[in-house]
Amino acid sequence: MRAAWLWVIAGGVVEAVYTTFMGLADGMTDILFTVLGLVFSIVGTVLLNEGLKRGLQMGASYAVWVGVGVAGAAIADVLVFENGLGLVGYLFLALILGGIVGLNLRNDGRAHG
Repeated sequence: MRAAWLWVIAGGVVEAVYTTFMGLADGMTDILFTVLGLVFSIVGTVLLNEGLKRGLQMGASYAVWVGVGVAGAAIADVLVFENGLGLVGYLFLALILGGIVGLNLRNDGRAHG
């Protein structure tokens, strides 16, 4: 895996933390979690941009970034908010993760510029 993908994946993880903080912010009434959420949102976007600056394709990078964020948010929903996904939910989560791996493998050698 090229190092550029690590930036994108790290950004997706940070996005999952952002969504978790926003879930804890109680409709943005909890100032601490709201500020943390907004900061993590900016950091996640900066990390995605670092991967793009290293030559990754925008479409695949964004899809991986969002996919990692969605998967992380779903996991946080189970662990932090104690909401179950159910069998079908876990199946679809596995499909998202499989898509992330597939896009990463397919585009690993196709950087531009």
